[in-house]
Amino acid sequence: MTKIRYLLCGVGLVALQGCSDAAVTEDVAESQAAAQGSANLTITSSSKNNYCANVTLINGLSTTTTKWQVLLDLSTSKITNSWSGTFSGTTGQISVSPASYNPSIRPGGNATFGWCASIPNSTVRPTMRAWNFEMNVYQTCQSNKGVNPTKAALAVAMAMELGRWKPNLDLMQTGNNLVGLSPTGLARCKNGCPNTKGLLGQATATSAMMSNVFDPANYGSELVSGFGRQASNYQNIVLNYPSQIPPEHQLTYVAGPVNIGVGACGPHYLFQVDNPDGTAMTTKQAANMANWLCFYGMNGTNGYGCGSNPYIGFFQTSNGCPSGRTCIAIDPTDGDNGTISSTSSGSAVTYPMNRVYDPYGTLLGTLCITTTQLYGVLTSECAAYPFTCGFEYCIPTQ
Repeated sequence: MTKIRYLLCGVGLVALQGCSDAAVTEDVAESQAAAQGSANLTITSSSKNNYCANVTLINGLSTTTTKWQVLLDLSTSKITNSWSGTFSGTTGQISVSPASYNPSIRPGGNATFGWCASIPNSTVRPTMRAWNFEMNVYQTCQSNKGVNPTKAALAVAMAMELGRWKPNLDLMQTGNNLVGLSPTGLARCKNGCPNTKGLLGQATATSAMMSNVFDPANYGSELVSGFGRQASNYQNIVLNYPSQIPPEHQLTYVAGPVNIGVGACGPHYLFQVDNPDGTAMTTKQAANMANWLCFYGMNGTNGYGCGSNPYIGFFQTSNGCPSGRTCIAIDPTDGDNGTISSTSSGSAVTYPMNRVYDPYGTLLGTLCITTTQLYGVLTSECAAYPFTCGFEYCIPTQ
């Protein structure tokens, strides 16, 4: 991504041995490939009572990875010997991850693991259900029980649905640790603001799908605290840095996260920023826009009491921006946004919190692997649970 200027900090979102029978090279049992990298399963030898197999992975990412996984369905075969991988079991559906002594695969490089297994009859063969690689560069972002990425996603939702960042005016406290749209904010909603309402509503979420990956009470408390952060930061700017007062503005969604680039902990959403009358904003004015993000926990330009949210990266950019206009990019996701980012690749991606912020549903129905190594599909729960609108969840299919 071509960047004109970095504005803020907060920039950070996978010994060949044989069976006792004579080796017989057979056809490839299954091969899967994606835009980045490939995985290939080959039966290397077989008999009536056993077989041996290898899986070869080719890293198509732009960086070396120590994070990869393969899901195998061994059916009724049972592993008797394995090498060059960490196997989660010996029969049925299992996962394989790097062994401690061979974790790294360089860009364009490959790794091979294998096993031998006993079988009840000669028709039993393993299949490869899914695989993926993951970059190592976002590992520090995959934490905090989902609170920080959810606040960052709220910034994107408000930019899309309200056309601006003025949370101190467009939001209000509606109860104990609860924040909702203010009358002003509701009046600005372009489409009823389902994603903004959904993200705000996650402060009361108790769904089992969010357990272990999200802390609603902490999130609600953080939203309420955001009003104080924003007010204090604004006062500090007015008193000490008047040239950095964030301007009145309007935001127009331009592109993203497809092919826009990656920063902070995930892919970019790109917004054109203009004056309220639609005229072009200066570069200096656009730089000051970052100060409206203090509410969401990002460090202010002067680092004044805004906390630290690594899921928000704020850039000015010319990449993809209409001619003569200034654009800004923000990164709201968890660092593993699948085929629409450069952070991971494979036939099915693992999302660190088993969910991904995808307000336009571009990933709906795509394959995924849960953090507990189960095969799944990205599914929307918006109709049943309005507070999840804007997200898809990796729901196991087995």
